[in-house]
Amino acid sequence: MKKMNVTTKNMGRYAGKWVAIDPKNDWIIAAGKTLEEIAPFVTGKTADKNKIAAAAFKVPRKDEGPYILTLSK
Repeated sequence: MKKMNVTTKNMGRYAGKWVAIDPKNDWIIAAGKTLEEIAPFVTGKTADKNKIAAAAFKVPRKDEGPYILTLSK
């Protein structure tokens, strides 16, 4: 996993990897090969003011369509 602060305009560099995105500032804050690697940065809610509520996204490669993540019960 690599922690960073990169604009989402450069998302193509991370094709095939999972990224944690800060939706408020539109920044990539972490990237990794698996969702588990970036899990510490991905939260639904934050009680701590110093934490960033980020969303996870797998960047598709040029020859792939968008990924759809589904949750099963």
